Amino acid sequence: MKNFILSIMLLVFVLPMDAQSEMYVTLWYGQIKNTDVQDHLEIEREYYSKMWKEQINQGNIVGWDMWEIMNPDVNEMTTTFIYVTLHTTPTFSTNPVNSIPGKSNIDWRTAQRKAMSHYVKNYSVVMSVKGGYGPQREGTPPEFAVLNYMKVNPYRAADYERAELEDFMPRFKENDTIRKGWGLHKVLNHYGTERPINYVTADFYDSYEAILKDRDNTGELSEEDMAFWKGFDEVRTLVDSHIVRLVMSVR
Repeated sequence: MKNFILSIMLLVFVLPMDAQSEMYVTLWYGQIKNTDVQDHLEIEREYYSKMWKEQINQGNIVGWDMWEIMNPDVNEMTTTFIYVTLHTTPTFSTNPVNSIPGKSNIDWRTAQRKAMSHYVKNYSVVMSVKGGYGPQREGTPPEFAVLNYMKVNPYRAADYERAELEDFMPRFKENDTIRKGWGLHKVLNHYGTERPINYVTADFYDSYEAILKDRDNTGELSEEDMAFWKGFDEVRTLVDSHIVRLVMSVR
């Protein structure tokens, strides 16, 4: 079949399908009470962004971003942030940072204790980057993104990756004027029937309005296209989707 436009959608670099990934992404989800958000943002900005910058300077990671989920599943009077760490090996380590420029050691230790006390829930996902394009690796990502959580038939995983990277990605890159970046990621640290999400795609946009306009566009499918998408639905299921806003980024 000819190339098709994938109208559903986080990170993002072009890699051969049969090669080991050269980039990995760790997503750390932290849920915080709304009453603590402003205080927490100040700590992240004044302390942790500088700590992660030091880790980049030491070669431990490639980049760090902080995103906010804008469409949470349930309003529990909380805010969930996603901390994204980019690294070149499946795992990464950080060197202890005993002081932050312009801050006393006591203030830094106090900030760490306070930040950790804000979290009511947390969760982490480690992924390999299978492919993609966009500015998010070398520079600051676009301001908004959509993360799609996919359940892919494990017997058809190679077919799924091939379709995403060889059919959909070239069309996005060449013809899509709304989407500013895209990436395909494979989940590495969760497996089994109770945790069916095994792939995550990310679409990057310049604005929230662009996301809504993209979703509002309802195209009519031909019989051929409809048959393709019904077949593709047997390979993967879109389980959930998050719209996220960039809070801060360090490269």
